[in-house]
Amino acid sequence: MFSSDLWPMIITIAILTVTVIFFTLGKFRSDMVALCALLGMILFGVLTPQEALAGFSNTIILTIAGVFVIGGAIVRSGLANTVSDRILKTAGSNQSVLFMLLMLITALIGSMVSNTGTVAIMMPIVASLSMSLNTSPSRFLMPLAFMSSIGGMLTLIGNPGNMVVNDVYVKAGYESLTLFSFLPVGIVSLIFGMLVLAPATSYYLSRRKNEKGEPRDKGLTLTDLAEKYNLAGNMYRVSVPGSSTLAGRSLMDLNLTGGYGVFIQEIRREKKHSGGFGPHETLQIAPGPSVVISGGDTIYVMGSQEKVEALAADYGLRQIKLKAGDDIRDKYTFDAIGICELVLMSSSRLVNITVAESGLREQFGLSVLSIQRGNQYIMENIRDQVMQSGDALLVQGTWDNITRLDESSPHWVVVGRPWDQAGSAGSKKKIPYVATVILLMIASMATGLLPTVVSVLLAALAMGVGGCFKNVEDAYSSINWETLVMIACMLPMATAMEKTGLVRIASDYMTSFGLSNGPLAALAMVYALTSVLNIIISATPVALLVAPVAIKVAIDLGVSPLPFVFAVATSSCMCFASPFSTPSNALVMSAGRYTFFDYLKIGLPLQALMGVVMVLALPKLFPF
Repeated sequence: MFSSDLWPMIITIAILTVTVIFFTLGKFRSDMVALCALLGMILFGVLTPQEALAGFSNTIILTIAGVFVIGGAIVRSGLANTVSDRILKTAGSNQSVLFMLLMLITALIGSMVSNTGTVAIMMPIVASLSMSLNTSPSRFLMPLAFMSSIGGMLTLIGNPGNMVVNDVYVKAGYESLTLFSFLPVGIVSLIFGMLVLAPATSYYLSRRKNEKGEPRDKGLTLTDLAEKYNLAGNMYRVSVPGSSTLAGRSLMDLNLTGGYGVFIQEIRREKKHSGGFGPHETLQIAPGPSVVISGGDTIYVMGSQEKVEALAADYGLRQIKLKAGDDIRDKYTFDAIGICELVLMSSSRLVNITVAESGLREQFGLSVLSIQRGNQYIMENIRDQVMQSGDALLVQGTWDNITRLDESSPHWVVVGRPWDQAGSAGSKKKIPYVATVILLMIASMATGLLPTVVSVLLAALAMGVGGCFKNVEDAYSSINWETLVMIACMLPMATAMEKTGLVRIASDYMTSFGLSNGPLAALAMVYALTSVLNIIISATPVALLVAPVAIKVAIDLGVSPLPFVFAVATSSCMCFASPFSTPSNALVMSAGRYTFFDYLKIGLPLQALMGVVMVLALPKLFPF
């Protein structure tokens, strides 16, 4: 029988183990798994309701919510596209050079700004770059999160754990560390991190399904898009004689999609000038329920050849045969009507509903021509297709409607517009304003003028007041609520571990081990314990719990506490094996379509190797 004092500890271990297993499996939403774990702690009496719900009042939750809003403003204003274009001009299409440049920029920002704020600034830029290169953002987003943490080791204020450890160090009677005391440690970790992440993530991307793409220097042209989706091979032209029973009827009355399974892509109509002088003008007409077919119209129809022939036979239409070698430009013009790719984010409301239920036609006047899902192109029965996260929809409509769609939500990304159209679509008037707000936020956090949460919330409020969003609901739509709930539910786990004595037992064992095996072994134990604890709970509580013990071990061994202090700071800062160990890891999880196992696959080896390097390097940088 177990003593009653042991039951809370056993229950905590069991709940944490089951939670990690479900996170690893990735079959259930992460917020639901975390919420069930939190409720389990309450039901079994490990935590009181007040303790369990404390995570929802933690300042980090408001910080992350503000970060999502800022990220949405960066995307909507066009700042992300502008910065990504500048980076592309510097790095070209060489992904290795681009990767190194992005990581260096991220680390430099991370040296002055929290990892959460760094990811908020860089994530929209990385997403835009990935779209421009026609590659998956997963190649860059996970390294981005990791490098934001590594960059935090370059300065004292780059990471909360640094400041926490310094505070403990000062309270133990030692002189405070300076702003750049961490610089030698940061440089070593930065170089090593980049050397490992560059080949590891490149290999990882090549193994991910449906994530490959060919780099390109400029946006896809409309002809490129038409060829990519093989529109020419699935589209037919029919002319409408004046005697056809189709003439004089609206598309709503005809219901050609329901009756024949074909899709009307566009209608072209010759407009004669008054008096019969001058060349005729060809009008491009987007299909809509109220559009009435006229005699002499040319209709562009998508569907199988058999269905198009049946339609032509029933309504007396004449098929226009294409000659061998006809250029695709003979079929398509993109003056009044354009096409573009719409890539769905995991947070999009369109995910897991059919095209017919999407409201794209009703709300934006757009038609879905095709769906790219990995290497598969879906052309048949489009209306009934259930859309998935990561799908690329080829949509058609007027350029005004495409621009309106682009500005309507951060949960999808409009790509594939021609470079000149992309430059003119949407208003870029807000770019200077958004950039100014971000620079002020960075300055506020870097100088410590305001707390991080206040700086972020003020910046988010400025984005709303400055007209970067249509209304409050529009700003709220940029927040990933799944991530917020997951983090809020996991934060109280630190309280559970401390309350049940798990942290005390680990600390006592570490002290005993250090006294028995010497300073290097003790340093390795300090680093390892901090690293393991940080996988489960957040960095700042871990640094607070372990730093006093680490300093005590150094004093008992009669050696300098500096290597131990930096070991705690470094290990608490560099946790890569879990998506919920740091907010920056959690922020990129949805956008990169990562699973819990993905973090284990890339982050765990990096975290272990970084530990070996740090344990060997710290005594060299700060001798015992």
